[in-house]
Amino acid sequence: MSEKNNLTKRNTLVNQLISFITICFFIICLMQQVHPVFAQADFETPPILQAKSVLKPEIIKGKYHTVGEQVKNNGLFNHYTVETPFGKFNANSTRSLRQLVNEINAIAIMEKVETGDIATQAVKQSGENVVSGVKNLFTDPEGALEGAASGASGLFNRAKETIGKRETTDAEDSKVKQLIGMSKAKGQIANKYGVNVYSRNQRLQEELNRLGQADYIGGLGVGVATSFVPGAGGLLLSASGAARLLQEAINTTPASELWVQNKKKLLEMMSDADTVKLFLNNPVFSPDLQTVLVAALEALKGVANRELFIKVALQASDPDMAKTITEIAVMSAGYHKHIAPLKSFAPLARITRALRADGTVVILLPTDYIVWSEKIADVTNSLTNNQKKSEKAGFELWTLGALSKRAQSEMETMGWKIHTDAGSQLIRQK
Repeated sequence: MSEKNNLTKRNTLVNQLISFITICFFIICLMQQVHPVFAQADFETPPILQAKSVLKPEIIKGKYHTVGEQVKNNGLFNHYTVETPFGKFNANSTRSLRQLVNEINAIAIMEKVETGDIATQAVKQSGENVVSGVKNLFTDPEGALEGAASGASGLFNRAKETIGKRETTDAEDSKVKQLIGMSKAKGQIANKYGVNVYSRNQRLQEELNRLGQADYIGGLGVGVATSFVPGAGGLLLSASGAARLLQEAINTTPASELWVQNKKKLLEMMSDADTVKLFLNNPVFSPDLQTVLVAALEALKGVANRELFIKVALQASDPDMAKTITEIAVMSAGYHKHIAPLKSFAPLARITRALRADGTVVILLPTDYIVWSEKIADVTNSLTNNQKKSEKAGFELWTLGALSKRAQSEMETMGWKIHTDAGSQLIRQK
């Protein structure tokens, strides 16, 4: 009888244990199934937008381009595809798209300029010697760029730089002079068509090289290359005022001279020469981006830790990152001049945040469309919770684009002041 009771108790315990394990198993399974659903409910997924909802009609379609209907967003920037008679292009932000559309229109007009065999004969005449001259010119950024002023880095589809000791000869000096003249002609033509001579648009570079070579060696003449073409010159310029003048100066100043000028200005701002050199030799920063960034930092004179932008720039590993960092610096300079004086800059992840004298935190982003992602939520929460509170302290976000309703609501609930489509306030043309 006793053994029977013991057996019954054991069976009961086993059944209870099995029931407990089963319940735990179902709970674990339920948690595994529900957790991703919670994640999806808590944060937004970057959307697929429609071009007509984020762009003006003239940007969506023109005589020489059509923007794809679907626009992919990565939580910060919009990515566009563009069909043209010259091939398919991609633009990784709305500002890049506007620049691309301007370049496509310029290419179409530049194609109408007949150069005959001038450019072809010029290339044959120069042959490998000219290409060698371009390569040798950039083997020593410290010596060659300071010693032999030349803006030829964009010629011949930007001939690859070689690494090694630079050897200077009398023959090379004559090549340098030739290259300076060709580069100057190319820059003047870029100004006439309202484009950036350092653009990474290879199709545009082909046209600039063709006209630049024909003008310099064949005597085509910059005026001839543009004056008889309908729509050339100022009609193609998308910028005005100071921004246009700066771009024109960059186009016609040799790259090496820009390099030297930027180095001198940066060394006046910061004492770490190694950091300056690393920044100037970062290949993802083209001469124009370097110059614009330095100009923005000059406009921030008196703001503590402005050199932080240069340290942040060392992390840039592609042209899009370099462009974003430069645009943040330009926006910061615009805020400092037109909105309110800034006191200092501090790190924010891989970018920067600005501080006003009253303690207000200012975040400036050249983004297109911000969604409430986990990353945005973490940064916003961290800034809001860690910032020392004071009667006047607050939080501001300035963006060139917009936010999702959810993102704007969440940030405003935390006390943030949101300023969207802020380009006209920060980046004024006059």
